[in-house]
Amino acid sequence: MTDGTPPTSAVIDEAERVLREDHERLLTVVGQCADAVAAEWDGDSVTDRDRVVPPFAHALDGSGALSSLPRALADAVTATGWPMAAPPVAAPPYVVVTAEGVVLRATIGDQRLVILLRTFEVVADDPTRYVRTGDVAVEIEIR
Repeated sequence: MTDGTPPTSAVIDEAERVLREDHERLLTVVGQCADAVAAEWDGDSVTDRDRVVPPFAHALDGSGALSSLPRALADAVTATGWPMAAPPVAAPPYVVVTAEGVVLRATIGDQRLVILLRTFEVVADDPTRYVRTGDVAVEIEIR
């Protein structure tokens, strides 16, 4: 691009590389926290969101992962070549624990870098079910 902005795919690739290489241990701990939550279920899924999000947030906090996620987000943003407007904190809008996993968000230029560390799948059955994915998938997009 002529304005010096890296192509979107290059930005996403670099952010993912930093997360996978520099924060591999953190991703492992996030997965372990999700495993601990799912181990408390009676089967391979639950229909109550409150059996996913609050216990997951608690496990992340207790393991130290929650307080480490802002650093991972900052490193991913730095890898894109964009500065962060402010240091991220382990709270919305930067770090949000959801029924799908952990969402990390930061503004880069006039767009948002959104990173989902997916640990659970939301299955739109009747009723909705929450299922442990078995891994931590790193999904990144720029909006």
